[in-house]
Amino acid sequence: MCRCLKLLVVFIIGCLTYGILEVVCRGYTFISMGLIGGICMVVLHLLNDERRNGMGIGMAVVVSTAFILSIELFSGELLNRMLNMHIWSYSQLPLNFDGQICLLYGILWSGLSFVGIVFDEWIRLKILKEKNFPILITKRSNI
Repeated sequence: MCRCLKLLVVFIIGCLTYGILEVVCRGYTFISMGLIGGICMVVLHLLNDERRNGMGIGMAVVVSTAFILSIELFSGELLNRMLNMHIWSYSQLPLNFDGQICLLYGILWSGLSFVGIVFDEWIRLKILKEKNFPILITKRSNI
């Protein structure tokens, strides 16, 4: 399967999965949230490629969390502030920035990043039919 098609499959799975997760947790979602979930899943997929080149799981989670917080801030400023869509607001939570991102959800995104990395391994094996050995936590050493 070509790389573009793989990324499209990962994007669609991310869109659907995050949309379903939001409906289960909040009772509703917006199309924009599914699209953002798809973008984040593609980033997790690309980070898993970097893990195969030596990046550790901890660094992948940190980079993923930083990306998710960045896209959440950018999309929040665009969708919530500029377009007045009122999709979410963290203004009532402590340690928030402009009501669009906050420490509590940053910690949640960190945990979700780890789950997403493991989920990407499953997607690679079961849907994309990749033959390379999954590296769920770390590569095994011969010690």
